[in-house]
Amino acid sequence: MPTLDSASLVSIAKQLNTISVVSYSVPVLACIWRWHFLSSPYRTLLLFALSTTLLLNTLSEVGRQVWHNNLVYNYLIIWTETLFLVYTYFKAFHNRRSQRIIIAAVLLFVLIALVEFLNWSGLYWTKTYTRIAQSILLLGAALMYFEQVLQELRNIRLERDPMFLVSVGVTLYYSGTLMVFVMEDSMHKHQQTNQIWTMYMIQSVLLIGFNALLALALYRASKKENPVIRSATY
Repeated sequence: MPTLDSASLVSIAKQLNTISVVSYSVPVLACIWRWHFLSSPYRTLLLFALSTTLLLNTLSEVGRQVWHNNLVYNYLIIWTETLFLVYTYFKAFHNRRSQRIIIAAVLLFVLIALVEFLNWSGLYWTKTYTRIAQSILLLGAALMYFEQVLQELRNIRLERDPMFLVSVGVTLYYSGTLMVFVMEDSMHKHQQTNQIWTMYMIQSVLLIGFNALLALALYRASKKENPVIRSATY
């Protein structure tokens, strides 16, 4: 079986990364398209969150290609996607216990992120521990939502539950990319260039899938069929 040389691998990885950035526009367009089906108190926040994420990822791609440094934008992306997704889950949970757990988890995430920023990595180094804390936080929130779905299964049609689709996307993306963030520094130190680009390719594919599921969740959002997502969509 033929293997790709380094130049081909880098070229494919960069193309996939560009496509993944463009894929952020899909949920933005879905949000605009389904605007009147989203709960009015939250749809402006939703569009702002999606647009901000699209803007930051676009700037990150420009920074990578033009300025050869996009770490600042990547750091802001971590905070943006984490806080808005956590807010989504907070609104989607029906009991105070789950809401208290996620608040405590967010505070722990903030503590870890600040300690790493102030004492170890600063602004221009890889945020390994912050990424790990982010993945654990969001995966935990998704699993808690799955538990809620199981408890209320008789009252929920999964194919019409946008938050279920969001949670599937969260689970696939953050579980699939956790090792990317954990191993990135080590691979850079050992100059394992091909492995790094391969991991970036996997991350891009998972991100495209996540944005597709997010767009589908927005398409499924309906005032009549799912009151939870109307006030909780990311």
